[in-house]
Amino acid sequence: DIAVVIWTTTPWTLPANQAVCLHPDLDYVLVQAGNRRLVLAEALWEDAITRYEIKGADVVGRAKGSALENLQLNHPFYERVVPVILGDHVTTEAGTGAVHTAPGHGQDDFVVGQKYGLAVDNPVGGNGVFLPDTPLFAGEFVHKANAHVIEVLEQNNALLVSSKLKHSYPHCWRHKTPIIFRATPQWFISMD
Repeated sequence: DIAVVIWTTTPWTLPANQAVCLHPDLDYVLVQAGNRRLVLAEALWEDAITRYEIKGADVVGRAKGSALENLQLNHPFYERVVPVILGDHVTTEAGTGAVHTAPGHGQDDFVVGQKYGLAVDNPVGGNGVFLPDTPLFAGEFVHKANAHVIEVLEQNNALLVSSKLKHSYPHCWRHKTPIIFRATPQWFISMD
């Protein structure tokens, strides 16, 4: 089995995942790490392996991101196949060089999703709670669901590591609470 490793600070968006995005011009490596084979950006693989506390990992293959476009991946916990897509918003500043893509929960994801014709799945209601038809997470508030998503990833042997990370995150200027990005239908009228 080969896994394309993503790093996210918003596990609650994984139920809406529709793809994994790579940068077309980045070099990626296939790393043999124990009994796992992992796809990581070449510029990040050693840091990632150190972060995951894996000993004895070796590079066994290389490819440009563009060569991996349209490969099919299994969603980590739903019976869903998602494609590898390409986007210029993927960087090597941190992470793995692979970005989980949920077009219903982020601007970059929405834009690249439109390019590839991905579904804009938004399983979260206006109150920040997963909709009743959301498998595994129905009725859970998204920020409280993070722990449950991590638990489901562990149960499916799809989690390399989970750790706390302090980082900036957009907050509502009025309510001082974390923003939940949701794609919603909108319309506008020109008032010239």
